[in-house]
Amino acid sequence: MLSSPNLETGTLVVNKTMDVPGSVFNDAIVQPNCSLHIGGDLLGNLTIEAGAKVIVEGSIDGKILNKGGSLIVNNRGIGACAGRDGPPESEATGVLRINLSTLALNWDALVRRSTAECAGVVRSNAYGCGIEPVIGTLNRIGCRTFFVSNIPEAKRVRAVAPQTTIYVLNGFYSGTAPVFAEINARPVINSTIEFAEWDMFVASHNWAGGCALNVDTGKSRFGLSFEEAAALAATARSHNVKLVMSRLDDPDNKGLTGQQIARLHELRRLFDGASASLAGSAGIFLGPRTHFDLVRAGSALFGVNPTPGSANPMLPVLELKARVLQVRELAAGEAMEDFGFIAKRRARVALLSIGCADGYPPPAFAVDHKLQAIVGDRRCSILGRPSLDLLLIDVTNLSELARTCQGEWVTLIGRGIGIDDVAAATRTAGREVMTCLGNRFHRIYHAD
Repeated sequence: MLSSPNLETGTLVVNKTMDVPGSVFNDAIVQPNCSLHIGGDLLGNLTIEAGAKVIVEGSIDGKILNKGGSLIVNNRGIGACAGRDGPPESEATGVLRINLSTLALNWDALVRRSTAECAGVVRSNAYGCGIEPVIGTLNRIGCRTFFVSNIPEAKRVRAVAPQTTIYVLNGFYSGTAPVFAEINARPVINSTIEFAEWDMFVASHNWAGGCALNVDTGKSRFGLSFEEAAALAATARSHNVKLVMSRLDDPDNKGLTGQQIARLHELRRLFDGASASLAGSAGIFLGPRTHFDLVRAGSALFGVNPTPGSANPMLPVLELKARVLQVRELAAGEAMEDFGFIAKRRARVALLSIGCADGYPPPAFAVDHKLQAIVGDRRCSILGRPSLDLLLIDVTNLSELARTCQGEWVTLIGRGIGIDDVAAATRTAGREVMTCLGNRFHRIYHAD
């Protein structure tokens, strides 16, 4: 019986009651009077014998042969985006699992909190998670507007989601306007120089695809100034500005937020017919006054807390594991210089197959042991700093039964260690932790 989505050959033969939480990549045969519940998609063919019962929460990609059983397909469709990327698991430095079902639940939660359309911000390769599976998931469940970093990312989104609206946050470099027209993407204009070139292209090519204006309504110091945007309003109206957008600089500063809201209302009036957008992930939780016509959900989609200081309303999406390469005994005073670590007492340490080359961040203070890993069901401190390819953890206090050994998998993100925990221990932001995770991992995209 092959119920695990990490096996891609063979046939799943169900001869009892079976519940598969994720997707099934194999053909499946459900024998008489047996039942199968698949939490994701069935990507192979399905044979249902007499009296058998099958429930598929996602969709079925192959042929169905029903010989007298029952079939319910809820067709959520998320699992169709499931798959793998990167080197084989046996060769990779670690395994990064990305839960597309949880991603979808986070998007649903943000939509429910919004009084405006909810767009997906998938810049920086979907914060390092991979544009194609992320866009595939979000598009299937109703997301129709995306923000990316640059033109190459816009091309990847367009290939997966041909009917969506795509905004490119970095604007465009000189001479790239025809590419925007070719892929039907909209530049986010950040300066008067960019606008002048775009304006010339629009006028000479009669292009109606539209653009967005990014306006600094607060203190971000990036984008058009409020005065520059207001001065452009008369000419920009005729050149199809679709969106006027800004960024909340300090959601906790009520005075500044009030000023930004007032300025964006004024810009929306000046750019008659254009939509307005102010709220990112954090702004969504400030309520309707910041929502305008479009909110931009970013790192919160992937489980990063959009309300720092409060309980995280989002669900975790990522799990990262690395394997144990070696276990060593250290005497008191013995040093492991690559990690900047000197044992103060006799210690047992394990070296893991992940380092700064994989994007795993160094701790803010190597001696505070706030960075942790999970071995079995026990938390262990990460010692020193990561080397280029290795990470050192303290397994001294593991019981004899829980002693780790070569080849064992250790959890670095997941099972109670969230992205925000890693960010706090390294004094970075959750989105930075995610985005830095490298391409040497075996990536598993799954739907539960």
